[in-house]
Amino acid sequence: MLPSEDMLEFFRKCGAALCLAGETASRIPEELSALADAYGMRNVEFLVVPTGVFVRVAGQGGVTVDFANADSAPLRLDQVDRLYKLMDQVRAEPIPPAEAIAKLEEIMAAPPRFGAVVSVLGHGVLTVGIGLMFVREARALTILAALGLLVGIMRLLADRVQVLSLALPVAAAMAVTVVAYRFSPQLGTEPASLLIPPLATFLPGAALTLGAQEMVTRSIISGASRLVAGTYVLLLLTFGIYAGMQLAGPVPAAPPVDRLGLWAAWVGVVVFGLGIYINSSAPSRSLPWLLLTLLIAYGAQYGAGLLADSLFAAFVGGLVIVPMAIVVQRLGGPPAQVVFLPAFWLLVPGALGLIGTTGATGLLALAPGGKSNLVTALLTVVAVSLGVLVGSSLMANVKESSRLATARAV
Repeated sequence: MLPSEDMLEFFRKCGAALCLAGETASRIPEELSALADAYGMRNVEFLVVPTGVFVRVAGQGGVTVDFANADSAPLRLDQVDRLYKLMDQVRAEPIPPAEAIAKLEEIMAAPPRFGAVVSVLGHGVLTVGIGLMFVREARALTILAALGLLVGIMRLLADRVQVLSLALPVAAAMAVTVVAYRFSPQLGTEPASLLIPPLATFLPGAALTLGAQEMVTRSIISGASRLVAGTYVLLLLTFGIYAGMQLAGPVPAAPPVDRLGLWAAWVGVVVFGLGIYINSSAPSRSLPWLLLTLLIAYGAQYGAGLLADSLFAAFVGGLVIVPMAIVVQRLGGPPAQVVFLPAFWLLVPGALGLIGTTGATGLLALAPGGKSNLVTALLTVVAVSLGVLVGSSLMANVKESSRLATARAV
C-alpha cells in the first residue's frame, strides 16, 4: 500500500525539521521509520543529507522518490521541544497526516518566546557567562557584556536581511577584534582573551564534532559536508580577526592581573545557562533542568581535567551529557535534545580551533606543551565526538522512547 500524499508530505517536512533540530544523519531515518511504523507503512525508506531528506516509497505501481529541502534557520529550543513532543504524540496515537502537517507548520512558524530586545540581552548574558568560565577577570566583564550585545545586535540584523548574514562571521569577528584591541590597555587585560566569549555562537565546534561523529557512523556525505562547512566558518572568523588586528594596530603588552577564583567558573555556568535560556527561547519550565545538566557536564569535565589533560576532560564531558539528557527526559523534563544542545555548546571545541589559527604563527603555532594548536583542536573534536558515541552506546539498551541527542552550528 502506498502512503497518501499528506503522509508523504508529513514525512518530508518532519525529516527537514529534524535536520534543522540538529539530529545526525544516522538518527533521522530511525526517527522517521518509527513514524512510518506508527502509520503501518513498511515500504518507506529515508536518506538524509545535511540540507534535506529523501523519501523513497516502493509499491505495486513502481517507486516514488521525493526530496524536502532543509534550508531554513536552525530551530530554537522551544521549537525543538514541540517537534519531539509532536513525534511522541504521533507514535503513541497516530493522528490524520493533514492534522500532523498543520501542527508541524505551526511549530516551524511559531515566533520566539522572547522578543528581539530580550534575545539580544540574552546574548550579552551568555557572553558574560563564558567570560566568567574562561577569562575570569573582573575588569574584562564589562567590555565582554558590551561585545556580546554588539554581536547580538549584528545577528538580529543579519536574520532580517539575508545578504548581511553571508558576511556576518567576518564582520562580527572584525568588530569584536577592533574593540577588544583598542580598549584592552585601559582594562589591563590581554586582548586575545576577549575574542572567544562574544564570538562563541559563531564557533563551529558543534558542526566539527557532529561531522566527526557522522564519519565514524559511516554517514560519509553528511559528515564530510559538516567538516568542510565548519572549517570554512573557522577560516572566516580567522580572517575577520586578522583584519581587525590590522585595523586596531599594535597594542602594548598588558600587565598581569589578578584572576577571579574557581567559584567564578561555576557562576559562569549558571549565567551561561540563563543566557542560553533567553537567547535560544528555551521552553518554559526547562530552566532548572537546563542548569542541572550544564552544571553536571561542566563538573564532569572539570573533574576529569584534574586527573588528566584537556583531551580526556573533553571525552568525559561528551560521555556524560548523553545519559544525563536522557535521564532528564525520563524524570519529566524536556526532550533530551533540548538540554543536550546547550550542554554540547558548553563543551564546544571550536574555541580551540580558533585559538590555533590566530596565533603569531597561525596553524603551526605551538602550545605550551609542544603540540601544534591545530592538532590539539582536531584531537579535541575527536575526543568530544567519541565521548558522545560511547555515551550513546551505553544508553542504547536502556532507552526506547528517549532521544539520542546530538549538536547545531552556533
